[in-house]
Amino acid sequence: MKQSGKYRQYGGVGVIAPPQQKASRKKRQTFMEIYVLSGLVMLILLLFFTGLGKVFNHAAFVSQLQKQPLPYWTMPILSYLLPMLELGTVILMCIPRLRIWGLGLAILLMTAYTIYAYLAYIEIYGYVPCACGKVFEKMSWKQHFQFNLAVTLFAAPAWLMEYKLKLMEYKLKKQQ
Repeated sequence: MKQSGKYRQYGGVGVIAPPQQKASRKKRQTFMEIYVLSGLVMLILLLFFTGLGKVFNHAAFVSQLQKQPLPYWTMPILSYLLPMLELGTVILMCIPRLRIWGLGLAILLMTAYTIYAYLAYIEIYGYVPCACGKVFEKMSWKQHFQFNLAVTLFAAPAWLMEYKLKLMEYKLKKQQ
């Protein structure tokens, strides 16, 4: 059994696919598009505001970064790399052809931030202040961990759905 477009072949004989299958496929695709869009909006807003906060309040960000339990030689690198990564990821997510890479990078960043927030929450390094900027300075490390985990767990299926949508788009172009 082979299916292309609205036709399904049974042993070489083409039969029009039932309308409910076509409608079900369209609903699933619409759901995936809405889910991906929701994930993109959430990640873009989150990374844009945290990245911009680190740029505009760079001195405060560097000061907080220096209080983190990281090797001292990483501070100058991270003080510029983190805001550039966050804002660069936003740009990637805004370009349709590069969106899959942007989502992947956003998930990678959020996973790293989630692990770090968890380590800070269990106080493996003792107490450390948050270097996330104005957006999250009022959160406890537990709240920060829970928020990051929720965002990461919401974003991961969005990446998978974006991949499937791109694959469907590629197959449609190939058929035409």
